[in-house]
Amino acid sequence: MGVILGNVTVRERVATFTRRHRIALIGLLLGALLLEITRSIQGSGDFTFQPTSTAQGESLNSVITLEGERSAELILPKSYDATTAVPLLIDLHGYTGSGPTQSAYSKMQEAAFASGVAYIAPTGSEDNLGNNFWNASDACCDFNKSKVDDVAYIDSLIEKSIAAANIDSKRIYLFGHSNGHFMAYAYLCSGSTKVAAIAGLAGAMDPNPSRCKASSGNVLHIHGEKDGTILFAGGSLFGSPYTSANETVGQWQTINECSPAKESSFNLLESIPSEDALANTFDCARGSLEFWRLPLGVHTPSLDLGFADRVILWLQQHKSL
Repeated sequence: MGVILGNVTVRERVATFTRRHRIALIGLLLGALLLEITRSIQGSGDFTFQPTSTAQGESLNSVITLEGERSAELILPKSYDATTAVPLLIDLHGYTGSGPTQSAYSKMQEAAFASGVAYIAPTGSEDNLGNNFWNASDACCDFNKSKVDDVAYIDSLIEKSIAAANIDSKRIYLFGHSNGHFMAYAYLCSGSTKVAAIAGLAGAMDPNPSRCKASSGNVLHIHGEKDGTILFAGGSLFGSPYTSANETVGQWQTINECSPAKESSFNLLESIPSEDALANTFDCARGSLEFWRLPLGVHTPSLDLGFADRVILWLQQHKSL
């Protein structure tokens, strides 16, 4: 039996959260069944290389397996030429998700290849309920307190990618959804300067600003006001609080020394007609900050290639110093 909190066990609370989140992600999980999740790649060392082709001989994306306790696939765009450095996008899934489900959901892989960007969609660790997670903050989502170091894991993916291919070390980006968005913030707040910019949907941060060690950052925060899982107004998971969307943006406004934002409206999602997003663009002394607020947005909105293209375009405006 789990530890009792009031009349509900921790295990029951975790199960309740998991059921709710699984409902929100059921479309992603069904979509993942259509993907080829595993590849039979043999090799040794930190990575193996597998150029792929169609039966007719048409060149496809090259895949490099980054070996380790949690292996991941670095996929290079068709336009990749080893003599020219390319940017890298690491796409982080939400709680209960996986690399393949995130690729299917976010559309970032297709958008990355169209922009000549290399792509990784890694999978987090598995908890004792069989759900994949990132250890991003007290609130989300290492519910078993495993203390796995996912900042170090992302560092290892970056280092192995640079060793395996001609990756531009000044143009490495993170995107995440939900728990993956929490993880993008956790990585940037670790003080690492290996990532040029981060963007994410439906995530948050630790409410204590002193826990973020970043001296600056290029940050795009996207959040739906009707998010019922990671609340736009902030909340807590099993007693551990997380920031509201405005508090999250406020932390980065302070870190980057930004003046009040200018607001404009635009159409971001095909699933919501007309101008569905409000963009708050800040003028910052260091780094950059933008907040895309979705008045009708939910936790797992239907994303499309236009959304992914716009996010990648924003990310590629930034380089590491």
